[in-house]
Amino acid sequence: MEIRGVVQGVGFRPFVHALAWRESLAGHVRNAGGSVVVEVEGGRAQLDAFTAALSAEAPPLAQLESLQQATIAVVGETGFSIGASTQRAGDVFVPADAATCEACLGELADRTDRRHAHPFISCTDCGPRYTMVRGVPYDRARTTMAGFAMCSTCRAEYEDPRDRRFHAESIACHDCGPRLSMPIGDAADVLRDGGVLAVKGLGGYHLACLASDAVAVARLREKKRRVDKPFAIMTSAPERLVRLHPEEDALLRGPARPVVLAARRHDAPLAAAVAPLSAWIGVMLPYTPVHHLLLAATGEALVMTSANLSDEPIVIDDADARAHLAGIADAFLAHDRAIHLR
Repeated sequence: MEIRGVVQGVGFRPFVHALAWRESLAGHVRNAGGSVVVEVEGGRAQLDAFTAALSAEAPPLAQLESLQQATIAVVGETGFSIGASTQRAGDVFVPADAATCEACLGELADRTDRRHAHPFISCTDCGPRYTMVRGVPYDRARTTMAGFAMCSTCRAEYEDPRDRRFHAESIACHDCGPRLSMPIGDAADVLRDGGVLAVKGLGGYHLACLASDAVAVARLREKKRRVDKPFAIMTSAPERLVRLHPEEDALLRGPARPVVLAARRHDAPLAAAVAPLSAWIGVMLPYTPVHHLLLAATGEALVMTSANLSDEPIVIDDADARAHLAGIADAFLAHDRAIHLR
């Protein structure tokens, strides 16, 4: 089978591996250019069940565009494996970054978990994709995670078909992953003291300040040269700021974590300069572990606006951020994983 669509970087190969084991089938799966190729052999009923489940049970981030099948000679394989990726010409669909999943958030908050408070926690269902991919097929060696060697524990998880991080290319932990440029607590202190913080996210830098601090919001607006265009707000409690219809709430909590425009509550603890003369507020939920940790440490909603001067592209390079934002940001909450694409 050759499967095309958004099938790389979404946990599709581990999913195929688990499905083949469930149906007692042998063979292998591999990335090939922009597609995934599966060779599988076994009983007819098991093969039919396997084929049906490929679409019906696909990972949440996968999008199958086509599935082509061909019958080949049985080779007598006895197990199922993930094979080495191969190069092949064709269209490539790189998946979008995905917000931190509930399972990872549970580990993030669990003081007994080895990834408790890990700023770069992720798995096959969440985390950076598009912004860290340097080439295809999608493998760690072709991402901005290539320079971070896995520790033995992460390597064991990565190679375990039963593990949620089986072949998760962004896998990392406190011992072997990227590092923040400053402690989360210190970054929260900058915000609580009325400062402006430059925050390195998945696809670029943001400028942040307390959304309730009128002086900080006005200063950010002046430094950014943004006269009256509303700022987006990141919050863990959107119901305190806006009135959400069920459709708006569902959109807000989807894996894309978009900015959703919603009706402002009259008692919302927001500075007037956040959205001058507007009855609407653009709100979004935290979508990276860094955002979750920062919001928990400050305990307040934050202005979270793109780190650029008006009409300029968002900053993604660390050196450029230091140079361009020096007159705006009081501190930088950055990290050493490169952003390849905005």
